[in-house]
Order: sequence, then structure tokens, then C-alpha cells
Amino acid sequence: MFHRNPTELARTLAPRQRLLGLDVGSKTVGLALSDTTRRVATPHMTLHRTKFAKDADTLLALIAREGVGGLVIGLPLNMNGSEGPRCQSVRQFARNL
Repeated sequence: MFHRNPTELARTLAPRQRLLGLDVGSKTVGLALSDTTRRVATPHMTLHRTKFAKDADTLLALIAREGVGGLVIGLPLNMNGSEGPRCQSVRQFARNL
């Protein structure tokens, strides 16, 4: 389920579930993990992308291991707020995941 509003996302999470932030690039995915109060996120790891299925398995294992209840995926907007080709790629990654 996608939420554009962070308040809606917060309502769907169980207490103490973490958030996982994804910065999706063409070669890597930067990951940041929140604390259980969801007040602070810290860098967790950089996933070097290979095939999508392998990357998804790695992410799903991390989600299960760390008690992640939601993902926050960065959308790389242009400086003027418009969407470029990278946005389409990130949206496709999110849909596939």
C-alpha cells in the first residue's frame, strides 16, 4: 500500500515498528533505519544493486530482521519540482518491490 501522506503511514504502523528509508540509485540503494520511536533515522548500509530478485530478497530479509513496518522511498525530483526519468525508475522499483 502506498501513502503519500506521512500521517497516513504512521496510522498503519504497529507500536515500535521501524521505518526503512531507501535512496534508490541506478547502481546502489542507500538504506537508513529509524529507531523504534521513529524519531531518528541513521545510515544502515549501501546495497549494491544486481538483479532485482536478489536485491528484493536482501531488502525483505532486512525488513523481517529489523522489525520494519514501512518504507520511505526518496523521489528524486528536479530542482523545479518536476519529475524526470529517474523518478520513473524509482517508482517502478517501488511498484516491483
